[in-house]
Amino acid sequence: MRGVSVSWLQPPSDLDSMGTAEKDRLVRALRGRVKALRVLQDMARLLQNGPRDVRLLLHEAVRLIPAAWQYPGVAAARIAVGDAEAAGPGFERTPWMQTAVFAARHGGDGIVEVAYLVEKPRSHEGPFLEEEWVLIQSLAQMLEAHFERRAAEDDLERQVRERAAELARANAARRRLASELALTEERHRRAIASDLHDHIGQALAVAKGRLAGLRGNAVFSGMERDFEEIDTLLGQTIQYTRTLTFEISPPVVYELGLEAALRWLAKEFRHRHGLRSEVVVSGQGREVPDDLRITLFRSVQELMMNAVKHARADLVQIRLDSSEERLTVEVRDDGVGFDSAQVRETEHDGFGLFSIRERMEGLGGSLTIDSAPGGGAALTLSVPFPARKGEPL
Repeated sequence: MRGVSVSWLQPPSDLDSMGTAEKDRLVRALRGRVKALRVLQDMARLLQNGPRDVRLLLHEAVRLIPAAWQYPGVAAARIAVGDAEAAGPGFERTPWMQTAVFAARHGGDGIVEVAYLVEKPRSHEGPFLEEEWVLIQSLAQMLEAHFERRAAEDDLERQVRERAAELARANAARRRLASELALTEERHRRAIASDLHDHIGQALAVAKGRLAGLRGNAVFSGMERDFEEIDTLLGQTIQYTRTLTFEISPPVVYELGLEAALRWLAKEFRHRHGLRSEVVVSGQGREVPDDLRITLFRSVQELMMNAVKHARADLVQIRLDSSEERLTVEVRDDGVGFDSAQVRETEHDGFGLFSIRERMEGLGGSLTIDSAPGGGAALTLSVPFPARKGEPL
């Protein structure tokens, strides 16, 4: 804001040498200057704290101005900025007017006008005092600085909104990509598991059968021990292949559905890690699509592994709730817990929660965490069902 000229507000210092008439003139001048200062102060306060709407602001501003002029009872003001304007009560253009123009970025030029509605005695220029010319210029400078600041704030807010929108789009794209990558990985897993089962597993089973035939034909050949070792090795390999097939891509997820897959997962964790696990199912929702089913299954699998590795839990409860619109899975453990507020939303949070959250949000869902040190943890996965065919997305 450019400085307001106030040199004309300094009173003379030789008061003792003045006559009565001169002192009276000085008193009137000082009173006028006090009025001017009061209006400048009121205007500054209005521009600082007044309404954001330009027209409302101008409407209040024009009511302040006449009080600073020599004849306030017959003075009226008008302010225009771009296509916004406001005029005080009774304002009209007369032969007795003052005008000050100011620039208003993004809003065009601005103008401040003060008019006397009736003719008054001549002064410095027309009926206006020199101080009033300085004052109207000062008001114009204040308005110019105000609208310049507002334009800069609007530019900054617009840039912040644009950057926020760009960031939101980038985050949404990243989440979709994370979800797609996880699903693509799962498709590859399923393909590998199918190859293991359909080709390697079947070939091993055929080999074991052929070996049994050879073993029967080679009775008393002295190779019984060798045949037994090979048969045992083939049996172990077949069992390992079946286990590996289930670990890579459990067929139960695709063939029997999410509920059966979660029950199988709970059983596996009991068998492998000694983790007591139970599954509670409620609601009668729709059939879960493959992509949604496998994403939830893998996420629950990671959360249960967290319960084993980090929470040192003895019991995990999995609650599956399904409705027509939404599917919710809660994984609750009785472990050591953690401060959920301190879990950083990064790929290195130590629990894999970031990637789970990304997958959920990529499906339009969410991951919520409720935990405290020593109080166990409850993590809830919630995702909407895709719109049915013909329904709006």
